[in-house]
Amino acid sequence: MEYSSISQFGAPDAPHCNPETAQVTIIPAPLEYSVCYMKGTEHGPQAILDASSQMELYDEELDCCPIEIGVYTRPVLDYSGMDHAEALKATGQAVRETLKKGQLPLILGGEHSLSAPCIAAVHEKYPDLTVVHIDAHGDLRDEYEGTPLSHASIERRVVDMGIPLLEIGIRSFSPEEAEFLKSGPNVAVVWAYQIARGIAQIPWERLGKHVYLTIDLDAIDPSEMPAVGTPEPGGLSWYQVLDLVREICQRSTVVGMDVVELCPMDGQTRADFLAAKLVYKMIGYRFNQ
Repeated sequence: MEYSSISQFGAPDAPHCNPETAQVTIIPAPLEYSVCYMKGTEHGPQAILDASSQMELYDEELDCCPIEIGVYTRPVLDYSGMDHAEALKATGQAVRETLKKGQLPLILGGEHSLSAPCIAAVHEKYPDLTVVHIDAHGDLRDEYEGTPLSHASIERRVVDMGIPLLEIGIRSFSPEEAEFLKSGPNVAVVWAYQIARGIAQIPWERLGKHVYLTIDLDAIDPSEMPAVGTPEPGGLSWYQVLDLVREICQRSTVVGMDVVELCPMDGQTRADFLAAKLVYKMIGYRFNQ
Protein backbone atom coordinates (compact mmCIF):
# COMPACT_ATOMS: atom_id res chain seq x y z
CA MET A 1 0.00 0.00 0.00
CA GLU A 2 1.35 3.41 -0.97
CA TYR A 3 0.77 6.66 0.87
CA SER A 4 1.11 10.23 -0.24
CA SER A 5 3.08 12.96 1.47
CA ILE A 6 0.17 14.87 3.00
CA SER A 7 1.55 16.42 6.17
CA GLN A 8 -1.26 18.79 7.25
CA PHE A 9 -4.74 17.61 8.15
CA GLY A 10 -7.17 18.97 5.57
CA ALA A 11 -4.45 19.92 3.07
CA PRO A 12 -4.17 21.23 0.43
CA ASP A 13 -7.02 23.54 1.55
CA ALA A 14 -5.74 24.03 5.12
CA PRO A 15 -4.78 27.72 5.36
CA HIS A 16 -5.28 27.92 9.14
CA CYS A 17 -2.42 25.65 10.24
CA ASN A 18 -0.10 28.11 11.94
CA PRO A 19 1.59 26.18 14.77
CA GLU A 20 1.51 29.20 17.07
CA THR A 21 -2.08 30.37 16.59
CA ALA A 22 -3.85 27.04 16.03
CA GLN A 23 -6.36 25.92 18.65
CA VAL A 24 -5.80 22.24 17.83
CA THR A 25 -2.54 20.40 17.34
CA ILE A 26 -2.84 17.02 15.67
CA ILE A 27 -0.14 14.58 16.75
CA PRO A 28 0.39 11.69 14.30
CA ALA A 29 1.60 8.78 16.45
CA PRO A 30 2.39 5.64 14.39
CA LEU A 31 3.00 3.55 17.50
CA GLU A 32 2.70 -0.22 17.12
CA TYR A 33 4.33 -2.49 19.71
CA SER A 34 1.69 -4.72 21.28
CA VAL A 35 -0.76 -5.45 18.45
CA CYS A 36 -1.85 -9.07 18.87
CA TYR A 37 -3.86 -9.87 15.73
CA MET A 38 -3.79 -7.94 12.45
CA LYS A 39 -0.88 -5.52 12.24
CA GLY A 40 -0.72 -2.22 10.37
CA THR A 41 -1.87 0.45 12.82
CA GLU A 42 1.48 2.19 12.39
CA HIS A 43 0.18 3.26 8.97
CA GLY A 44 -3.04 4.68 10.41
CA PRO A 45 -1.97 8.29 11.00
CA GLN A 46 -0.69 8.82 7.47
CA ALA A 47 -3.78 7.16 5.98
CA ILE A 48 -5.97 9.60 7.93
CA LEU A 49 -3.92 12.58 6.79
CA ASP A 50 -4.07 11.40 3.19
CA ALA A 51 -7.84 10.87 3.32
CA SER A 52 -8.33 14.28 4.94
CA SER A 53 -7.01 15.89 1.76
CA GLN A 54 -10.16 14.66 -0.02
CA MET A 55 -12.68 16.06 2.49
CA GLU A 56 -14.92 19.00 1.88
CA LEU A 57 -14.20 21.38 4.77
CA TYR A 58 -17.69 22.86 5.10
CA ASP A 59 -19.79 21.06 7.72
CA GLU A 60 -23.46 21.16 6.77
CA GLU A 61 -24.61 20.30 10.30
CA LEU A 62 -22.62 23.06 11.98
CA ASP A 63 -22.86 25.51 9.06
CA CYS A 64 -19.18 26.38 9.22
CA CYS A 65 -15.70 25.21 8.29
CA PRO A 66 -14.31 23.83 11.57
CA ILE A 67 -10.76 23.95 10.26
CA GLU A 68 -10.88 27.75 10.43
CA ILE A 69 -10.42 27.63 14.21
CA GLY A 70 -6.81 26.67 13.43
CA VAL A 71 -5.65 23.07 13.08
CA TYR A 72 -1.92 22.40 12.98
CA THR A 73 -0.46 18.95 12.32
CA ARG A 74 2.95 18.51 13.87
CA PRO A 75 5.52 16.21 12.22
CA VAL A 76 4.89 12.50 12.62
CA LEU A 77 6.44 11.15 15.82
CA ASP A 78 9.55 9.09 15.10
CA TYR A 79 9.91 6.01 17.28
CA SER A 80 13.05 4.70 15.61
CA GLY A 81 15.30 2.86 18.05
CA MET A 82 12.81 3.14 20.93
CA ASP A 83 11.29 0.34 22.92
CA HIS A 84 7.61 0.44 23.86
CA ALA A 85 8.11 2.32 27.12
CA GLU A 86 10.34 4.93 25.49
CA ALA A 87 7.87 5.43 22.66
CA LEU A 88 5.02 5.94 25.11
CA LYS A 89 7.10 8.49 27.02
CA ALA A 90 7.83 10.41 23.80
CA THR A 91 4.13 10.45 22.94
CA GLY A 92 3.21 11.86 26.34
CA GLN A 93 5.88 14.53 25.97
CA ALA A 94 4.39 15.65 22.64
CA VAL A 95 1.05 16.10 24.41
CA ARG A 96 2.67 18.13 27.21
CA GLU A 97 4.29 20.42 24.66
CA THR A 98 0.90 20.97 23.01
CA LEU A 99 -0.83 21.71 26.30
CA LYS A 100 1.90 24.16 27.27
CA LYS A 101 1.02 26.19 24.16
CA GLY A 102 -2.63 26.29 25.23
CA GLN A 103 -3.73 24.02 22.38
CA LEU A 104 -5.96 20.96 22.32
CA PRO A 105 -3.99 17.76 21.60
CA LEU A 106 -5.65 15.38 19.14
CA ILE A 107 -3.59 12.22 18.68
CA LEU A 108 -3.87 9.94 15.66
CA GLY A 109 -2.85 6.31 16.26
CA GLY A 110 -1.38 3.87 16.07
CA GLU A 111 -2.33 1.26 18.63
CA HIS A 112 -4.41 2.09 21.68
CA SER A 113 -1.60 1.77 24.22
CA LEU A 114 -0.51 5.28 23.22
CA SER A 115 -3.51 6.73 25.06
CA ALA A 116 -2.13 6.08 28.55
CA PRO A 117 0.72 8.63 28.48
CA CYS A 118 -1.50 11.12 26.65
CA ILE A 119 -4.18 10.83 29.32
CA ALA A 120 -1.53 11.09 32.05
CA ALA A 121 -0.19 14.32 30.53
CA VAL A 122 -3.68 15.85 30.29
CA HIS A 123 -4.49 14.71 33.82
CA GLU A 124 -1.48 16.61 35.13
CA LYS A 125 -3.05 19.83 33.87
CA TYR A 126 -6.67 18.92 34.62
CA PRO A 127 -6.84 16.93 37.89
CA ASP A 128 -10.66 16.74 37.65
CA LEU A 129 -10.41 14.81 34.37
CA THR A 130 -12.90 12.13 33.30
CA VAL A 131 -12.02 9.68 30.53
CA VAL A 132 -14.67 8.61 28.03
CA HIS A 133 -13.65 5.49 26.14
CA ILE A 134 -15.63 4.51 23.01
CA ASP A 135 -14.48 1.05 21.96
CA ALA A 136 -15.49 -2.53 21.25
CA HIS A 137 -13.15 -3.80 23.96
CA GLY A 138 -12.96 -3.08 27.67
CA ASP A 139 -9.14 -2.83 27.71
CA LEU A 140 -9.22 -3.42 31.47
CA ARG A 141 -6.76 -6.30 31.76
CA ASP A 142 -4.00 -5.69 34.25
CA GLU A 143 -1.58 -6.97 31.62
CA TYR A 144 -1.76 -8.83 28.33
CA GLU A 145 0.82 -11.08 26.72
CA GLY A 146 3.21 -10.29 29.52
CA THR A 147 3.10 -6.50 29.49
CA PRO A 148 1.06 -3.93 31.43
CA LEU A 149 1.74 -1.50 28.58
CA SER A 150 -0.49 -3.46 26.18
CA HIS A 151 -3.28 -1.91 24.13
CA ALA A 152 -5.53 -4.35 26.04
CA SER A 153 -4.59 -2.69 29.35
CA ILE A 154 -4.97 0.99 28.51
CA GLU A 155 -8.08 1.60 30.60
CA ARG A 156 -6.70 -0.37 33.55
CA ARG A 157 -3.89 2.18 33.59
CA VAL A 158 -6.52 4.94 33.63
CA VAL A 159 -8.09 3.32 36.70
CA ASP A 160 -4.63 3.11 38.27
CA MET A 161 -4.31 6.88 37.81
CA GLY A 162 -7.48 7.39 39.84
CA ILE A 163 -9.39 8.86 36.90
CA PRO A 164 -13.16 8.20 36.58
CA LEU A 165 -13.86 6.15 33.47
CA LEU A 166 -16.94 5.82 31.26
CA GLU A 167 -16.81 3.09 28.60
CA ILE A 168 -19.35 3.06 25.76
CA GLY A 169 -20.03 0.49 23.04
CA ILE A 170 -18.22 -2.41 24.72
CA ARG A 171 -18.96 -5.88 23.34
CA SER A 172 -15.76 -7.86 23.96
CA PHE A 173 -14.83 -8.51 27.59
CA SER A 174 -12.62 -11.13 29.22
CA PRO A 175 -13.43 -13.09 32.41
CA GLU A 176 -10.57 -11.25 34.12
CA GLU A 177 -12.12 -7.90 33.22
CA ALA A 178 -15.55 -9.04 34.39
CA GLU A 179 -14.10 -9.98 37.79
CA PHE A 180 -12.28 -6.68 38.00
CA LEU A 181 -15.49 -4.78 37.26
CA LYS A 182 -17.24 -6.62 40.11
CA SER A 183 -14.54 -5.36 42.51
CA GLY A 184 -16.03 -1.87 42.33
CA PRO A 185 -13.56 0.29 40.39
CA ASN A 186 -14.58 3.81 39.36
CA VAL A 187 -15.77 2.53 35.97
CA ALA A 188 -19.16 2.63 34.26
CA VAL A 189 -19.80 0.47 31.19
CA VAL A 190 -22.50 1.01 28.58
CA TRP A 191 -22.68 -2.20 26.57
CA ALA A 192 -23.21 -2.23 22.82
CA TYR A 193 -26.22 -4.56 23.12
CA GLN A 194 -27.93 -2.01 25.36
CA ILE A 195 -27.45 0.70 22.75
CA ALA A 196 -28.66 -1.61 19.94
CA ARG A 197 -31.83 -2.53 21.86
CA GLY A 198 -32.59 1.02 22.92
CA ILE A 199 -32.22 0.29 26.63
CA ALA A 200 -28.93 2.08 27.29
CA GLN A 201 -28.86 4.53 30.18
CA ILE A 202 -25.69 6.54 29.69
CA PRO A 203 -24.60 7.98 33.04
CA TRP A 204 -23.70 11.43 31.79
CA GLU A 205 -23.63 12.66 35.36
CA ARG A 206 -20.22 10.96 35.65
CA LEU A 207 -18.66 13.57 33.40
CA GLY A 208 -16.68 16.23 35.17
CA LYS A 209 -15.85 19.67 33.84
CA HIS A 210 -12.97 18.30 31.76
CA VAL A 211 -12.99 15.19 29.57
CA TYR A 212 -10.44 13.21 27.61
CA LEU A 213 -12.14 11.35 24.75
CA THR A 214 -10.50 8.26 23.29
CA ILE A 215 -12.08 6.48 20.33
CA ASP A 216 -10.93 3.08 19.14
CA LEU A 217 -12.28 2.72 15.61
CA ASP A 218 -13.34 -0.87 16.24
CA ALA A 219 -16.18 0.66 18.28
CA ILE A 220 -17.84 1.17 14.90
CA ASP A 221 -19.51 -1.81 13.29
CA PRO A 222 -17.17 -3.58 10.83
CA SER A 223 -19.75 -3.14 8.07
CA GLU A 224 -18.85 0.57 8.21
CA MET A 225 -15.30 0.34 9.62
CA PRO A 226 -13.63 -2.85 8.35
CA ALA A 227 -10.03 -1.63 8.61
CA VAL A 228 -9.24 -2.46 12.23
CA GLY A 229 -7.05 -5.16 13.69
CA THR A 230 -9.72 -6.80 15.86
CA PRO A 231 -13.18 -6.25 14.32
CA GLU A 232 -16.17 -7.15 16.49
CA PRO A 233 -19.73 -7.60 15.18
CA GLY A 234 -22.57 -5.55 16.56
CA GLY A 235 -20.86 -2.20 16.70
CA LEU A 236 -22.02 1.39 16.70
CA SER A 237 -23.11 3.19 13.55
CA TRP A 238 -21.57 6.37 12.18
CA TYR A 239 -24.39 8.55 13.44
CA GLN A 240 -24.50 6.85 16.83
CA VAL A 241 -20.84 7.72 17.34
CA LEU A 242 -21.42 11.29 16.18
CA ASP A 243 -24.36 11.65 18.58
CA LEU A 244 -22.14 10.49 21.44
CA VAL A 245 -19.31 12.87 20.55
CA ARG A 246 -21.70 15.81 20.18
CA GLU A 247 -23.32 15.06 23.54
CA ILE A 248 -19.96 14.82 25.29
CA CYS A 249 -18.83 18.13 23.81
CA GLN A 250 -22.07 19.80 24.87
CA ARG A 251 -21.88 18.54 28.44
CA SER A 252 -18.17 19.02 29.19
CA THR A 253 -15.02 20.71 27.98
CA VAL A 254 -12.99 18.18 26.02
CA VAL A 255 -9.31 18.87 26.71
CA GLY A 256 -7.72 15.93 24.90
CA MET A 257 -8.77 13.48 22.20
CA ASP A 258 -7.43 10.55 20.27
CA VAL A 259 -8.55 8.29 17.43
CA VAL A 260 -6.71 5.00 17.32
CA GLU A 261 -6.41 1.55 15.77
CA LEU A 262 -7.02 2.31 12.10
CA CYS A 263 -5.38 -0.58 10.27
CA PRO A 264 -5.37 0.53 6.61
CA MET A 265 -6.21 -2.21 4.12
CA ASP A 266 -5.98 -2.35 0.35
CA GLY A 267 -9.37 -1.70 -1.20
CA GLN A 268 -10.82 -0.23 1.99
CA THR A 269 -10.05 3.46 1.58
CA ARG A 270 -13.61 4.17 2.71
CA ALA A 271 -12.37 3.30 6.21
CA ASP A 272 -9.52 5.82 5.98
CA PHE A 273 -12.00 8.46 4.89
CA LEU A 274 -14.40 7.60 7.73
CA ALA A 275 -11.56 8.03 10.24
CA ALA A 276 -10.55 11.38 8.77
CA LYS A 277 -14.14 12.59 8.72
CA LEU A 278 -14.61 11.49 12.32
CA VAL A 279 -11.56 13.49 13.39
CA TYR A 280 -12.98 16.53 11.60
CA LYS A 281 -16.40 16.12 13.20
CA MET A 282 -14.76 15.85 16.63
CA ILE A 283 -13.01 19.16 16.04
CA GLY A 284 -16.25 20.69 14.81
CA TYR A 285 -18.28 19.60 17.82
CA ARG A 286 -15.58 20.71 20.23
CA PHE A 287 -15.27 24.28 18.92
CA ASN A 288 -18.45 25.15 17.02
CA GLN A 289 -21.47 24.54 19.24
